[in-house]
Amino acid sequence: MSELVWPACDGETAQLIRTRDWSRTALGPIDSWPATLRILTETILRSPVGMALLWGDDNTLLYNDAYALIAGDKHPQALGMSVHEAWPDARDFNQTVLDAAYAGEVSVFRDRHFVLAHNGEPKDIWVDLYYAPAMDEHGQVRGLLATIIETTARVQGERERERQGRHLEQVNTRLDALRVQLEQTNDKLVGDMAFLNTLFRQAPSFMAVVTGPDHVIELANDSYLRLVQHRPIIGKPVREALPEVVEQGFVDLLDQVYREGEPFHGRSVDVQLVSADGLAMERRILDFVYQPLKDGHGNTHGIFVEGIDVTDHALTEERLRVAQEVGEIGTFEWYPNTGKVVVSEAYRRLWGFTPDTDVTASMLVNQVEPAHRHMAGPSRLEQYDNPIGYAEFMITRVDTGEKRWIARRGQAVTGTKGGERRYLGAAFDITERKRIEEDLREAQAALHALNQSLELKVVLEETERVKAEDALRQAQKMEAVGQLASGVAHDFNNVLQIISSNLQLMELDGLGGLPGARIASAIAAVERGSKLSSQLLAFARKQPLQPVATHLGRLLGDMESLLLRALGDRIVVDIHQPAGLWNVEVDQNQLENAILNMAINARDAMDGVGRLTISLSNAAPDGADGAEHVCLAMNDTGCGMPPEIVEKIFDPFYTTKAPGKGTGLGMSMVYGFVKQSGGEIRIQSRPGQGTTILIYLPRALGEAVEARAPDSAAVHGNGETVLVVDDDAAVVATTTDVLTSLGYHVLRAGDAQQALAVLQSGVRVDLLFTDLSMPGAVDWVSLIERSRVVAPDTAILLTSGQLPDRQLDDDIELLPKPYSREQLARAVRQQLGRTPPVVAADRVAHQDLTGNGQAGRRILVVEDDPDTRELACELLSALGHEASGSGSAEHALALLKESDVDILFTDLNLPGLSGIELATRAIASQPALTVILASGEGNNVKLPADSGVILLPKPYDLPQLELSIAHAARPRRAASLH
Repeated sequence: MSELVWPACDGETAQLIRTRDWSRTALGPIDSWPATLRILTETILRSPVGMALLWGDDNTLLYNDAYALIAGDKHPQALGMSVHEAWPDARDFNQTVLDAAYAGEVSVFRDRHFVLAHNGEPKDIWVDLYYAPAMDEHGQVRGLLATIIETTARVQGERERERQGRHLEQVNTRLDALRVQLEQTNDKLVGDMAFLNTLFRQAPSFMAVVTGPDHVIELANDSYLRLVQHRPIIGKPVREALPEVVEQGFVDLLDQVYREGEPFHGRSVDVQLVSADGLAMERRILDFVYQPLKDGHGNTHGIFVEGIDVTDHALTEERLRVAQEVGEIGTFEWYPNTGKVVVSEAYRRLWGFTPDTDVTASMLVNQVEPAHRHMAGPSRLEQYDNPIGYAEFMITRVDTGEKRWIARRGQAVTGTKGGERRYLGAAFDITERKRIEEDLREAQAALHALNQSLELKVVLEETERVKAEDALRQAQKMEAVGQLASGVAHDFNNVLQIISSNLQLMELDGLGGLPGARIASAIAAVERGSKLSSQLLAFARKQPLQPVATHLGRLLGDMESLLLRALGDRIVVDIHQPAGLWNVEVDQNQLENAILNMAINARDAMDGVGRLTISLSNAAPDGADGAEHVCLAMNDTGCGMPPEIVEKIFDPFYTTKAPGKGTGLGMSMVYGFVKQSGGEIRIQSRPGQGTTILIYLPRALGEAVEARAPDSAAVHGNGETVLVVDDDAAVVATTTDVLTSLGYHVLRAGDAQQALAVLQSGVRVDLLFTDLSMPGAVDWVSLIERSRVVAPDTAILLTSGQLPDRQLDDDIELLPKPYSREQLARAVRQQLGRTPPVVAADRVAHQDLTGNGQAGRRILVVEDDPDTRELACELLSALGHEASGSGSAEHALALLKESDVDILFTDLNLPGLSGIELATRAIASQPALTVILASGEGNNVKLPADSGVILLPKPYDLPQLELSIAHAARPRRAASLH
């Protein structure tokens, strides 16, 4: 037997069994193996699956090639070893199955996990294990027969599928937050898809999916459709569906994303889209992303479009930015992890950084005064929850090196990406407040040094409080009196205007003798009243000023002879001015009045004997923040004043003179004029020591302007139409008379609403002359704005007894009340500026527009708008005709039957019957009647052939209206006048 080759099987393990010296093992020499062992051994060797045999008391391990592959690095050493020695880590497990086998039991384990070494590396394997008792020829259990089937591929496949399933669930969760695990989706798929479709359709952000290189729109939600005005875009390429975006470059962006496979993010992108009516383009501001959609090979097959319309937000940010710029409040964002700082332009200006400087936290800290750097954000970052809470510190401006105080307040912003810390804050300049506080501290320190007891301190603090309250009450009193004075002056000026205009018109009649002298005396009284009113307005700081660059030294030199005459030969006048005196920005006439007023007061204080010293210097008043001023100091050697009089010296109507010697408005006028000019005024006086008045006027950088005397000759008109607007009927009447005497045709309106009706009626108006203060819902500002729309060629002239409450445009002038006939004539002519002015000493006769011999016709005006109807009647009356009105065609037909009418003047568009239908019926009933049709559609009106109707296109002026009436005297035929 020993020479027989056994086992007679192929394979590596069979060869090892044949060549192994088994005599050294518990099994003994191979020739002595019992038949049962040999049969079992050959059986496992021939098995294609992994099998092993544990035999004998030592549980010697025999196995086949398939088992060897599973055993890994244990093979071939494990062959012939005791199973416990071969697999020491599995001793307990192997002993359990051996015990079961010797008890005649079968053991089965599925997908049992082991970690085995293969080529020196640990490897996870899974196997199904089947254990059965191995019996000898006597039926006794001698060992264990094991079948091992590796299930690693299946287990890993299943686990990979599970992993892929979980991954797929994660992907689906991102796209569909409500989708449940994959194995549960079969029952909910339809509902989930419907929900997702609703979610997509109703999403607040706009979404769309485009596919292919032509970007065909496959899907679009409601927000996207609203954005594009619900146009039929599904199934169309973007180029065809939204043609307006092609030239704006959005199709090129889609091409780029499709070609390169990289997303595009747009922030605050402007896009012009067709409006809902399809007639215009609307601007929208969008944040959006073009996200490429790729297949499994990474090829882009479509693009997902998502975004939000941030138009309102962007415009709000713009308004916020403008508000911050106007309020000089700088804002910043600070990222302490990187030191990055994002700042607004106002914030840059606070610190003096140029627009192209990349500002960092360290740069800002370097500009903070060393003593204050502990309040800077970086120094407080680790010590405080909010390192940029409210703080005040001094900085050095980068550009000028100037020291300024800054107040800062900010807070942390939560929810930043990646947990990065971010802070938002604002800052503003408090240098002026700090200066005031420092002055206050110094004053308090001085007071504290004087106070040695609590009682004295309380008394002094109470005194300061009372003084402050007195100063506040005085300021409020001056403001209230100023408002009252302004209102009184305005009403007073209206009265003076009526009186002045009528007196000037009477003066034109050339009355001589006693009546003429009385008129001249009355005009002089009006001029004195006008000066009093002007003084009230000066105190109220509402008089119209015409400031120019002025050299005070030259102005005083020109006034010197006037001052000497006013003061008398017993008062010596000294004028001192230094070299290099600055110019000031001031109204020269008003300043001369103020100087003369103060000089006369000084004369009265000196009883006509003494010295008046006027000194000029470059200076800055206390509290002027270092601004450059020129000081005019007037000192007299008079009796001086006690403090209680100095306190009231600027009150209107307060005077120390005897009754009848003064109005008490002089110093009030000076006070108001200086304040309105941007200056300051101080008074220093003590009884018996004279008085010094200090006037500080702001410096002007321009060259001094020499005032020119105005030409007093009148300037007349050339028949232009002026619309006079004022709620005072008397003012309107007198102004109308004056303008008529100057050669103008005048239309009248009692308020802004009536004025707009005139301008909208189609009548040509060359000049709108309106008062500022009128009742009604439409104020003078709205009147001007709307007049520029309906009558853009109409010039504008304003008048008022006080200063307007807003800046006037360059092409609008203000004529202060009361004004003379010559002042009105020049202001009107200047604003018209269409024909060369005709200057004459006497008035020019008004052009006769009725000289064609057609005056005195009876005309029926048919217009449904009452203001337009009344205006047309007024124009026709001005041409010398007898005009009456009707509001409808039906009413007009009834009037035509009851009264004699030469001309029917009707609007084209009427309620009920149209103007053409009215004309047809009227001519049919009265063939001799002539019809003029006013058309707001120009010449684009089709009239019946040989109707005889005269077409007058709107807007028309007075000569065109007159010409159409002249045509009415000719034989009837269709005509078009323009």
